[in-house]
Amino acid sequence: MINKHKGILQYGGDEGSNIALGQLGFKVLDSASESTGDGTFVAFKVTGGGSATTAVITATCHQGDGLTVTVLTGEIIWGAFKNITAGTLGTGVEVLCYYG
Repeated sequence: MINKHKGILQYGGDEGSNIALGQLGFKVLDSASESTGDGTFVAFKVTGGGSATTAVITATCHQGDGLTVTVLTGEIIWGAFKNITAGTLGTGVEVLCYYG
């Protein structure tokens, strides 16, 4: 039997709350083509740069399809991600990848 990640349902109430607060830590991607490597991540957030600065992010999910998306500074995307890669980053932009 394969031990498959169950997404947010894998966690209890307290664990889910702690993850939402970022208490498991994060990995910073601050250069183009940088990747988290395989792991379990519950969200990523684009920070730095100006308010209209963007980043192109590719994320591989534990379940379902992956995605490639352009994200504005300040936005956060939640999901059950296995790998997150920074494609194109604007000047002064970094991506916070939250462990889960």
